[in-house]
Amino acid sequence: MTVQTEPAATGFAAAGFGPVAKRRLEIRQVWAHNVDYEFWLIRQAAEKFPYVSMDTEFPGVIHRPSKHHTELTPSERYANLKSNVDALHLIQVGLAFAASPDAPPVCAFEINLREFDPRVHRHAPESVTLLAKHGLDFAAHRSHGVDARYFAAMLMSSGLVCSGNAITWATFHSAYDFGYLVKLLMGRKLPRTLAEFLGLVRVFFGDEVYDVKHMMQSCPALYGGLDVMAGLLGVERAAGRCHQAGSDSALTWDAFRRIREVYFAKEGVRGFAGVLHGMELELDLAAAGDEKKKCAAAAAGGNGNGNGGSKRLAKSSRHAHSKRAVAPLR
Repeated sequence: MTVQTEPAATGFAAAGFGPVAKRRLEIRQVWAHNVDYEFWLIRQAAEKFPYVSMDTEFPGVIHRPSKHHTELTPSERYANLKSNVDALHLIQVGLAFAASPDAPPVCAFEINLREFDPRVHRHAPESVTLLAKHGLDFAAHRSHGVDARYFAAMLMSSGLVCSGNAITWATFHSAYDFGYLVKLLMGRKLPRTLAEFLGLVRVFFGDEVYDVKHMMQSCPALYGGLDVMAGLLGVERAAGRCHQAGSDSALTWDAFRRIREVYFAKEGVRGFAGVLHGMELELDLAAAGDEKKKCAAAAAGGNGNGNGGSKRLAKSSRHAHSKRAVAPLR
C-alpha cells in the first residue's frame, strides 16, 4: 500500500473536518499504514483547532500501594504511578480537537500502538479483559499498530507539544495519561520526583492543562468516573464506545465545556490550570526551568532509542508555533 505523505492542499477539507452540528463526529483510526497522512491531518488540526482533549488506554496497574489511596500523599501517588508506567506499555491514544472553548469537537483521532502483547507483557487481567470487551483488538494492534518510537517522533513534530501555550488541553484523571506520554517523549523511564514530572508536563504540554477530575472536587453534585460524571452533566457520547481512547477524548471535551458552563461561568476555570488530580502540586517554574531549553534537551536526549530525527522534528515544531498562542481560558 502506498502511504500518502504529501497530501494535496484540499486534503484537510476533503477529510470532512468542519461544522459538526449536522454530522456525526468521526473518530479517525490511525495505524502504521496511514500514520503519516493522519499526522499530517493532526498537524493541520493543531493549527486550526487549538483546544484539544486527550485520553489513553493502557493495561491497568500491576503495582499497588500498601496504604489506602486516600491516605497517600501526592508524592506517594506519583511513586506508585511511576512504578506502573515504567513497567507497562501504552496501547492507545485519543485526541479530539475543538475550534473554541465552547464548541464541540470538530475531529478526533485514535492512535493504535503495537508494543503491548498480553501473551508476554505484564498487565492487570481485569483491565485487559475490559478493553477487549469494549472493542480493542490486541492482535490487530500487534500486527498493524504504530511503533511507539515513531509515534513519539510524530507527536514531537505535530505542534501539540513544546508549543508554549498554543494548545489548551482538557483531560480526565490524567496523571497516568501524561505519565505514559512523557515516558514516550523522553524515551526513558519517568523522573524520580513528582516535581520533576510536573515540570516535564509543563514543558511538553504548557500551562493550559485542565484535569476535569480535579475540577469536580469543587462541584458537590458531581462524582464518579468519566461516564458517570458526563451523565450527571447531561452530556452524551458523540461517537464510539467507552474505554476507547478516541471516543473518551471527545466525551472529555464535551464534559469539560459543560462543566465550565454550569459551574464556572462567572469566575472561570483559570485557577484549575496545571493541576492533575491526585497530584495536587502546582507546576513549579523553578522545577521546569527555562521551557525552551528543557524542550530542546528532552528532544536531544530522546527518544532514547537512536531516533535522532526527534531533535529535528521538535525544532521544526517549535519554530512553526513560536508566534502562535491561545488566550488563557477564563
